[in-house]
Amino acid sequence: MSLEKIAIVLATYNPNLEYFQKQIQSIKNQSYQNWICHIVDDFSSIDFCKSIEMLVCKDSRFVCHFHNQNLNHYYNFERGLKYCIEDGSITAIALSDQDDIWYPHKLSILLAKLREKQAVLVHSDLEMIDFKDNIISHSTWKFESRNPEKLSIDLLLLCNVVTGCSLMFCTSIVNDILPFPEQDKIHWYHDWWIALVAAQKGRIEHIRQPLIMYRIHGLNNVGVTKDSSRLYREVLLLIKKKFKLSLNSYLVRRNFSNVFYQRFKKELDIINWNNPFDDKSLDFGVKIIELLYRSISSGYNSEGVALRVWLLKILFDLQKIKKILLNRHLKTTNHG
Repeated sequence: MSLEKIAIVLATYNPNLEYFQKQIQSIKNQSYQNWICHIVDDFSSIDFCKSIEMLVCKDSRFVCHFHNQNLNHYYNFERGLKYCIEDGSITAIALSDQDDIWYPHKLSILLAKLREKQAVLVHSDLEMIDFKDNIISHSTWKFESRNPEKLSIDLLLLCNVVTGCSLMFCTSIVNDILPFPEQDKIHWYHDWWIALVAAQKGRIEHIRQPLIMYRIHGLNNVGVTKDSSRLYREVLLLIKKKFKLSLNSYLVRRNFSNVFYQRFKKELDIINWNNPFDDKSLDFGVKIIELLYRSISSGYNSEGVALRVWLLKILFDLQKIKKILLNRHLKTTNHG
């Protein structure tokens, strides 16, 4: 019986070459060897492109794709997935950053769990390292108080708990993932969208074993924060900001949930899905309060995010009421 073929999408942009070399070597060192790695570069400078090519040129499993347009990491990963589906023999896809270190059995453990549980996506915990490869934390999930086993579609819309470089998913859901929802400015990331689609289409499996050394440094697009989504952390942040609120956190989830609904409208209408971030009703965030309670009661540990988004929904509805009253006043004045 032949081994399944795994595609790896490794997104690059002007990488630190020392870190990049370690990432490449850790992929080469995988115990599971039937893979192809698409290095998808987002218009790095010519010197970096030459260095990338030189580091992988002796291994034909690495395929370099250089581009003359910078799309940002979100769309660059989408570009990588499109290369993957050109090969019909690929059955699973993993994602890679340009500066981490994979443990040797990462691919084999992920694939085994994916098939054993008949899941559509599997992801693992991550060990956090600094710029010198020193361990910051043996578990990103514990550091951030993540409990991904408790996720549901609504809770995932509230807060993502799936990290892109730790996941693997079946090619059977690629057509549901692509194209990525359009956004002018990047408000949600590729892994959040992929995880949401996977939750809609099937089973997500969680591995509490770190399979990757996840590098945390000043150049990271997305970092990590201790207990990042817990209630006390959010209260401290509100105090620090002197309770100055921006609607952005609510609007991002409203827009994200809307594109999710539009993609899976037929399936969601059958189960009468009720969007917790919908802005059509002046409910002052009742459905978000319900999510806050579910986060606490289930142990999902994203009640801090729920608190922030709820407060913003109240602010959004108050502004809406103010606008309605102002329009009525203007109509009354004009008729008078």
